Amino acid sequence: MTDDSLMPPPLERLLTALLELPPLLPLPGLASPHEAGDGAAQLVLEVLDTALHTPPAQPQRMAAVRYFCKHARHRLGLASWRDLQGLLEQYPQSDEGDAEVARLLWGVEAPEHARALRLLVWFMAAYDVTELGQWHAWMSTTGFEEALRESLDTLGAVAVVLLWQAKSGRTDHAWVLRFARRALGHSVSEGPAMLAFRDAAEAMGVPQRVLARQVAHWVRAAMGVDDAPGLRVLWWQCVAEALQVHVAQETSAAASSDEWRVELSPTSALRYGEAGVVLEPQARELQANTPVVTALRLRQRSWAQGLGLWLEIQGEGRLSAMHQTAIAERFEAAGHRAPQLRYASANGGHQATWLATWHWDETVWVPRDMPVSGVKRWALETALKATEHWLLMCGMVALAGKPQGAALALGTGLVGVDVKREATNEKKF
Repeated sequence: MTDDSLMPPPLERLLTALLELPPLLPLPGLASPHEAGDGAAQLVLEVLDTALHTPPAQPQRMAAVRYFCKHARHRLGLASWRDLQGLLEQYPQSDEGDAEVARLLWGVEAPEHARALRLLVWFMAAYDVTELGQWHAWMSTTGFEEALRESLDTLGAVAVVLLWQAKSGRTDHAWVLRFARRALGHSVSEGPAMLAFRDAAEAMGVPQRVLARQVAHWVRAAMGVDDAPGLRVLWWQCVAEALQVHVAQETSAAASSDEWRVELSPTSALRYGEAGVVLEPQARELQANTPVVTALRLRQRSWAQGLGLWLEIQGEGRLSAMHQTAIAERFEAAGHRAPQLRYASANGGHQATWLATWHWDETVWVPRDMPVSGVKRWALETALKATEHWLLMCGMVALAGKPQGAALALGTGLVGVDVKREATNEKKF
């Protein structure tokens, strides 16, 4: 039996859940480059959901969106609007081509929705829409309805769905209801849940349709894949602590004069933003004639861009082409990918700053049903992997500053320590 009573405490829970969501998208023209990238990724998600509204409506719509967020987006590399356009261009506009597109994106054979997706992408490209804030702003103008009328012959039923979405926001209804029921902690029937949402919007001073769009956007993926931002924060805290332990052990064993510290991003950023840990020396002796590693960054991409995990190691000093090749071969021999090496600045001499980057096939989605012990185990494994990369790079870079004869060790694998060993004094969490 559903509970239709929405007394102040449940309404307070709903308000609290709404206030914990990330802020509304910035207006077009006011976004930073990072936010603009998020807006493009967010537009991809909204369009993929909208395509499933077109007749015949996809009854497993939420499951299809969940499949995209959890599996397809990262695997296919769909982080931007151009990425989606490029994917559609790879497959012919035929029943077979559209069915394959649907399987790739949603895990179902639904060629009619892939055709609707092509029409949506065509319509937005015709009017130079590339990010979500711009799309929402345009939908509120009379120019949007005029554009729909002009494109009616091409869009067909898609135009009806877009007009419905612009006028009533009805396409967001199912996501808002899901959010309200999840936030209230028990099953609430549709009418009272939507009335509570209306009251919450009034209390927040936000138009109901605007708030519904925000909720729908975050719920589509964050709750659609049962992602738990609180567990993600715990995961990062465990990664930072384990990384500090590993680095302290290694620098102590090597009798290094450098002391390295680990800094963790704020909790609010770890929940949804581009954030992570930074490893830097507290004080470093100047080594003007020797290339040296100066920082390690382990980061997640923002929620909108899929929470993909990537590692970056920064250093100073010139690395010859021979040493760059040796670094790549050494990482591959250790069972890791070779880094993407580039110079961030080259002011001459040994002050050049270089960056080595790895994009790992891993995302920081943390399922709600993952036990805390599993979260900590995963964090320990990730910290150990990051430490291995740091040790390998430090060893290889140190050899780059040695005479040509000593550099013969580059091809022998006799570099630094055996980074594959398990830490004997792993800290227990």
